[in-house]
Amino acid sequence: MDQGLAVTQLVLVEALDHLRPGARLLRPCGGFHARTGIELMAAIDGQRAHALDLLILDLTELVTFGPVALQIVVQIATELRRAGIGLRLIGSEQVVGCPLAVAGVRSLFSLHGTVGEALRAR
Repeated sequence: MDQGLAVTQLVLVEALDHLRPGARLLRPCGGFHARTGIELMAAIDGQRAHALDLLILDLTELVTFGPVALQIVVQIATELRRAGIGLRLIGSEQVVGCPLAVAGVRSLFSLHGTVGEALRAR
């Protein structure tokens, strides 16, 4: 399979090595539910063999960011932090940022509007 782009049933994985070595973009396809979380975690585990050091999770397609999505993203953040892998989210403040703030976990996340912004962030 091409290292640059991989697709599971619910997750698109794109290598961004040409822009920043060790960076991967993950984009959930469709709704965000428990199975999406399972596939996201499997995709992340699969990318660790490719010197993953930054994960950008693109949530721009989400219309709602409910409790299941929130729980999954917090779990991903926790596991990546333990592994020393950076995490940046792409999404709107209204759809993603507000639920994170209401849950009291907004400070755990770096939220950006585009992949370029997420790559340039420190």
